Amino acid sequence: MTVTPPPGYEPSEPPAFDGGADADRDALLRLYYDFRLANDALDQPALRKVWSTAAWCEFFNTNGHTYHGLEDWMNIWTHYTARLRLVKPGGSGRIRIVIRGDMALITDDNVGRYWTWIGAREQPTFLVDKPYVRATQVCLKDGGAWKVVHAHFSSGRSGPRPDQGGPE
Repeated sequence: MTVTPPPGYEPSEPPAFDGGADADRDALLRLYYDFRLANDALDQPALRKVWSTAAWCEFFNTNGHTYHGLEDWMNIWTHYTARLRLVKPGGSGRIRIVIRGDMALITDDNVGRYWTWIGAREQPTFLVDKPYVRATQVCLKDGGAWKVVHAHFSSGRSGPRPDQGGPE
């Protein structure tokens, strides 16, 4: 693998791959890091480079809402750009990439949320109650290039799972 994580996004262990050629593995890991950099900085031009423009794409955000297509997603980024500032990079946990032909699944089990709220209204609970989240992305190869078609962020929890003696 020839992809070096950006500073502050180093995974907790080397990424794990299932399937795909080395070129696809590198392209998908680079796409994932580019997506994370764009997301943390709320950088809309950078997001447009990694996200598919297909209208059926969806994004599930930790604020509890669903966004349909790139332009709808840009609305929430425009909203948060004036209200959030990045404190530090979000890091990475265990990155797993499964590749099947022209479709890939990327998961990361420990994405930090290190923004500070600068908005006029009260800080939203998605910043307070979710210190880290899990990230899932579905990617399709489009015209020879990988693009994100679905992204989902959900709350993560540390410690043992309920089936391992942890809390319910």
